[in-house]
Amino acid sequence: MRICIVKSTKQIIEMQSHAIKGTLFQNAINAGYFSTDIEEKEVSDAEYVAAKAVDPNWIVEQQTIADRAATQKAKVQAMVDNFPSWSQVSTAVDNISNLAEAKTFIKKLARIVYWLACDKAD
Repeated sequence: MRICIVKSTKQIIEMQSHAIKGTLFQNAINAGYFSTDIEEKEVSDAEYVAAKAVDPNWIVEQQTIADRAATQKAKVQAMVDNFPSWSQVSTAVDNISNLAEAKTFIKKLARIVYWLACDKAD
């Protein structure tokens, strides 16, 4: 595989698995890069992984992915922490004796369904 990078920042401009030598270099020139600022080279899979690890854009992208995953995990945990146990649900249903209590219980269940359907607590 071949990659084309910005020499000063190590940013990967392009990667192609079956590129002909010079193709990525010309693509970068066509995109507005100066020939003195870029480098095209053939790399192994391991070298490509290593190049990505120092690419500032790739680092930011990976951090963004990790941040989104952490936020999603926290949301799910917050919802799960607020779910009643089955025992609590069963007891609440058994203890409903009037319309006001039934409405209160139904609203609690509707909130859980809403959280699950919309993936957010409101």
